[in-house]
Formats: sequence, C-alpha cells, structure tokens
Amino acid sequence: MSKANEAAVPEGAAASHVPSVQNLRSWLPLYFHKADRTIEQLSRILSTPGGTDTLLMTVCYTTRLSAAVLSSISLHRLHQAAREFVEKAISLPPNTAVIIDTSNIPPSHLLIAAKRLKALSSLISDFRTFTRLWGLIGIYKWGKSTLLNPPEDVVLRQIAYAQVLSNTFFQYFENGAYLSSKGVLGWSPEMQGRAWRYSSRFWMTHVALSFVRLYRETVLRANRGTAEQKRTDGPKGDVITDRDQTEWLAKWRRDMVTNLAWAPLTVHWSLEHGLVSEFWIGLLGSVAGVAGMRVLLKNTS
Repeated sequence: MSKANEAAVPEGAAASHVPSVQNLRSWLPLYFHKADRTIEQLSRILSTPGGTDTLLMTVCYTTRLSAAVLSSISLHRLHQAAREFVEKAISLPPNTAVIIDTSNIPPSHLLIAAKRLKALSSLISDFRTFTRLWGLIGIYKWGKSTLLNPPEDVVLRQIAYAQVLSNTFFQYFENGAYLSSKGVLGWSPEMQGRAWRYSSRFWMTHVALSFVRLYRETVLRANRGTAEQKRTDGPKGDVITDRDQTEWLAKWRRDMVTNLAWAPLTVHWSLEHGLVSEFWIGLLGSVAGVAGMRVLLKNTS
C-alpha cells in the first residue's frame, strides 16, 4: 500500500474491527444462553439408554474414521519420504557408504493422534458391548410386546418374530464371547472368535429381514394410499394424507440408509478375515450414527 493510500485510511479503521468491552459484555448472555441450551440438550440425550448409545456410537465410529484417515496421511508421507531418500541414495556415486541415523527423527504427530483416537474408539466400543450384556431383557420385552400386539400383516408379523429370534441369538453369542474375553466365562479363544462371527451373522440376518420389512411396508403403503385416495373427497383429507406420507417416507428413508450402512459391516464381522478396511468401518458406522443423531437432536431440541 502506498503512503497516499495509507493516509486515506482513517486512524480508527483498523481498530474498528476489534470488539469493544461493551460489545463483549452484551454478547456474553447470548453465548451463555446457547451454551446452556446445548448442555440441556446433551443432558436430555444422555438421560436415556438409547440416546446415550446413539451418541457414543457416533463418537466411536467418527473417531475410528478420523484415526484411519490420519494414519493413511501419515503413512503416505512416510512412504513418500522413503521413496525420495532411495532416489537420492541411488544417485550417489558407486561404493558410497550411506549411514541412516533414526535417533533424531521426531515422532509423527498424525500417527500419535490416530493412535489416541483409535484407543478412544476401542474404549467406547468396549463400553457399548458391556452395556448390551443385559440386552436380552430388552429383547424379552420386545418379544412379549410382539406376541401380545403382533402386526396385522402376516408377512410383517413373521418378520418381527424372526427378528426377535435372531436378536436373541445375537445377544447370546456376543455376551458369551465378551464375558469370555474378560475371563468371566471359560470359552477358548477359538470359540470366542466363532461366537463373535455367529453373533454378527445373526445381526446380519436382522438387517436382511429389515430390508424385507421395508419392502413390504412400501407395498402396504402404496395399497393403503390407493384405498384412501378413493375415499378422500376434500382438500382437508389431502393435506393430512400428504403430511402423513411425508413423515412416513422420511422414516423409511432413514431406516433404509441405516441398514444399508450396517449391511456390509455385518458381512465384514461375519467373516474370519473380514471384508473391508478400517476406513470403511469408520465411514459406514459414522453414516449409521449420524442418521440416528439427526433424529435424536430433533427430538431433544
């Protein structure tokens, strides 16, 4: 900037962008109010087991995804540095001795951060598995409710019964494998591995049945919409039907996205050597977690 332009700038222009003490004092109540609302909403989320699990699941998989991304970036930089070093070493004259001193190489901050994020993810995963130890009680209540108030549609009724059964076996194998890994039960490591895989396979069965349920609900909804359209003869009925359809479709899409995210992961954990990388585990789990958090935030706002 020239001296002429500098002279054209008012003396207080640079300082005008700095908030005054009076402005800061006027903003404080607003910030405190926003912080209070956030804490109150977080308290409502953590006040229920379902809300706590959804929040922890989201944190678990987003930190796992972040750890995978940071590790990938760090390893890429390491490989690039090693390749450059090899290229320089090759260009040296023959019979030149190359001495590599790694004592002064600083640790990678990205790898350290990735390691800590992965540790946090593992801790949350272990805690969530522990809190599912009494999941059979919830499954019992679910099964009892299904028996006493079964879905009217025969197909949906059979799907509900099958999902209760598959979740019962899922919880049994997971509880046995988890307690054995902590030394509470005496299952061998080989049996624990099989139990983890069988647990995931029953979870995979639940997800597959969810796809069938969603398809059946679509068919029934279409038939119901056709029948209601024939009976509706006023604008008021059209508005109610449209609103109901919008809410139903939003829930249907959310369920579909969640199950699409879990499907490849249940297959991955059902196999002895897995199927996808850490990145995809974190990404797909994050998709399922964020889908649940959106509903949770809406219901607790």
